[in-house]
Amino acid sequence: MGFSEKTKNELARIMPETTCCRIAELTAFYDLNGYLMGKEGNYLDFTHSSPLVARNVLSLIRSIFPDVPTQTLVQKARIRKNQVCAIRVLGKEAAQLVYNSFMNQAYTNAELKILENDCCRRGYLRGSFISHGSITNPEKTYHLEFFTEKREVAYRILGTINSFGLSSNITMRKGNYLVYLKDGDQISTLLNLMGAHTSLLEFENIRVMKDMRNQVNRLVNCETANVDKTIKAAMNQIEMIEYIDAHLDLSTLPPKLYQTAKLRLENPYASLKELGELFEPPLSKSGINHRMRQLEQTYQRLQKEQIAD
Repeated sequence: MGFSEKTKNELARIMPETTCCRIAELTAFYDLNGYLMGKEGNYLDFTHSSPLVARNVLSLIRSIFPDVPTQTLVQKARIRKNQVCAIRVLGKEAAQLVYNSFMNQAYTNAELKILENDCCRRGYLRGSFISHGSITNPEKTYHLEFFTEKREVAYRILGTINSFGLSSNITMRKGNYLVYLKDGDQISTLLNLMGAHTSLLEFENIRVMKDMRNQVNRLVNCETANVDKTIKAAMNQIEMIEYIDAHLDLSTLPPKLYQTAKLRLENPYASLKELGELFEPPLSKSGINHRMRQLEQTYQRLQKEQIAD
């Protein structure tokens, strides 16, 4: 089972404590997959390809309206191979009762009244995610999204998320509006707001491990770069010293430079710090650098003399 499905399964087990929050969650299902059917609104359908979503809708309806007649329908989709599950509220009176609960308690002039209450906004986001949301496995990348064909619903979800101080964005993909988050901290906050605490814990554990791996990789890369730099510098110094030895016997150099050149040839992979520790008494890195610059001056002088000849 993927991370997204596990998150939905966790959220689908949540039954909001208050009626207003249950209506808020059911409103999200209606916004994304609900239809008032028939010429006079004779029945109300909530459709989805997932039995999980259908079961969640049915639980909410029965908890809010225990007396309304319902019917569960399962049929094969004409276009897609997967099945379509529908929860139907039967009868005009019952359908209108449930539908009006959205209109009277959830909407005011086509805007959601439920957005005024934090708990209900969480319920709306939870229903939206269960119905039309997904989250990428955090081992790969950080991405959580909601998708819908309905522009007004997409912007309602966007506004609801951002009302909690988050910064979701919206884009289009294959005719659908996508509301998405890509920041790990903000995805964690949204999972917490929706009530996906187990998924949040797993998400955070994966983030910690990824951060640790990335930090180790950075340290290893930095250390590798430093080693490469040290070896390259040492090889250049050895090449320089061998040139000096070929054109001017090293023993003719001042004792300090001769000792430095000899130790470098004997320890080709040592860093300047390690090279300095071989002296008696030990020599600092800056002291070794100073002597190497003097050897370089001798090397450059010999090169000029060679060109002049």
